[in-house]
Amino acid sequence: MSIEQEKIAACEHAKALLDSNSLFIDRVTELSYIGNKIYGQCWETEFHVFGLIASEADHLPLEKVRPLCSQDFLEKSDKEILELVDFYSQDVGNACKAILSKFSNV
Repeated sequence: MSIEQEKIAACEHAKALLDSNSLFIDRVTELSYIGNKIYGQCWETEFHVFGLIASEADHLPLEKVRPLCSQDFLEKSDKEILELVDFYSQDVGNACKAILSKFSNV
């Protein structure tokens, strides 16, 4: 994908995260990757918090692997995801707004 396409995808994920915590880990992980693609590294950019969360949550299942996981593991994972959402909600919201402000005109 081109950098412009990455910016469009970032805006789509940012909007979705502002609307809902659905697919939180998937969207956060993707935003971390996009930040790395745009800047080389996501650190010290509007994508920074997504890199932090993705690093902290790299053991949690993405949506595509959830059907392969045990119910017990999913319950533990979902509890941890809710804790991450709660802890990072303000930072994620601010980062999403920053991404939309910077890239929504692409």
